[in-house]
Amino acid sequence: MLTWGDVRRWDPAAIGRVADALNDGCTRIIAANDDVEAMARFTDWSGDAATAASTRGGSLTSTLERLVAEAAAVRRGAHEVQIALDRIVAFVRETDELASRHGLVIDAGGEIALSSGPARPDQPRVKAELADRIEQLLRRATDVDADFADIMRRALHGEITEQAGGTLAQAADAGAAQSGLSIIGPPENGSPGDNKAWWASLSDTAKVALLQGNPGLVGNLDGIPATDRDAANRAVLAREIARLQGDPKLRGLEAIQQRLDRSDPQAFLLGLDTGGDGKAIVSAGNPDTAVNVATYVPGTGSELSKIGGDLNRSDKMWAAATTSGSPSTAVITWLGYDAPNEITDAASAKYADGGKAALAGFQDGLRETHQGPPSHNTVMGHSYGTTVVGHAAGDGGLAADELVFVASPGVGAHDVSELHLDGVDPGETGKHVHATVAEHDMINLANVEIAGYDPILGQDPTDADFGGQVFTSAPGTDGWGGYSSEAHSEYWEDNNPSLRNLGLIIAGKPTS
Repeated sequence: MLTWGDVRRWDPAAIGRVADALNDGCTRIIAANDDVEAMARFTDWSGDAATAASTRGGSLTSTLERLVAEAAAVRRGAHEVQIALDRIVAFVRETDELASRHGLVIDAGGEIALSSGPARPDQPRVKAELADRIEQLLRRATDVDADFADIMRRALHGEITEQAGGTLAQAADAGAAQSGLSIIGPPENGSPGDNKAWWASLSDTAKVALLQGNPGLVGNLDGIPATDRDAANRAVLAREIARLQGDPKLRGLEAIQQRLDRSDPQAFLLGLDTGGDGKAIVSAGNPDTAVNVATYVPGTGSELSKIGGDLNRSDKMWAAATTSGSPSTAVITWLGYDAPNEITDAASAKYADGGKAALAGFQDGLRETHQGPPSHNTVMGHSYGTTVVGHAAGDGGLAADELVFVASPGVGAHDVSELHLDGVDPGETGKHVHATVAEHDMINLANVEIAGYDPILGQDPTDADFGGQVFTSAPGTDGWGGYSSEAHSEYWEDNNPSLRNLGLIIAGKPTS
């Protein structure tokens, strides 16, 4: 059984040297292909000696083809295992550094202890994160070890065959193809459960090969673990930063990169699409291991170039939930839909209808990939984002335990009975739907009934007859007629009770 000390000593470069040596050997043998084939052909020689020589030459040719096929299989496997080891060793280093920053140390057996100095209040939370990382990494390391061992076993036992009747180059290609690393793509239009099953069916080295060779295929698939989506999307992010120099979206890509470069909590890039206004999904904390997971859906005017502000809001909610007693938390900025660009566009429900299926699929994926007992999941929207959340919960239901509506223009429902949360008894839905709006927020103007008609996007979720739980926010900046646009964005100010209440909801605790 692999230990933390074993993996800490792994040397990816050593595996790389094996791959290079095998590649050099195969190249030299393949370059001599004409001479090898000549050993079995004697056009001007006949008789018993010629027949014996030809037979012997044919046998040598077959042996060389087999050896080239086996070497090519091991060479390819070694190359892809080296890539996997590079990721693992980097993860070990990052985990050891995280422990050290918080006055902790990980011993060779994977046990976590105080290193020096007094105990700190954040150490229990960090120890829980470290334990999750260690378990995850050792499981991944064991898979890589088993993959490469299987390739070596099949090569040494002659289970990798040469290309019958071909050249040495064809034998090498055939051996590489038989290295156990061929990949079948994900199911077309698969559910998060289908995607999860497909990914689980691949060997770890096959996963690494796919993440390296086709990261765009994996990064946006719901049902793929957060660490793997993150690895794929980081590769896409680097490529797009290089490609989009001078594009307004570059500002958003750079904001994402800066957030990924910071730790505590570690960030995960769960989705990226630079088409149109751009889309991105970024999690503060690992949603696959966190006890409490929140998905934040921003509203009108949200686009990739402006995502930096939304990432900051998610970080603040993560901190508020942690302060409220959440043992481990992930808060996800979900810019996974085409948001209205202007306030005038936000009078239409078409943007919510266009984004609701993607939000529901993402929430289903969080359930599929979560490790251990189910997490307490919250889905929250701000402004038009509440409309997206409401439409998703109203049509097919959401895999969530709590809904939160902040500064809503309407959620497409008349009351909580029209909203559906998986796992929540319909009669209890009102206890799990939360809403707030600032006194001076201009969004209040959108919720006014005119001449007996309901508001365009549905009932105000802070109305008493809607049936949800209303929590406190500061009044916000006053303005002309008692309303301002500033108040619409102040819910995440440090002194605003709404921020504390958002943290309490994420942590599964009562609000004020």
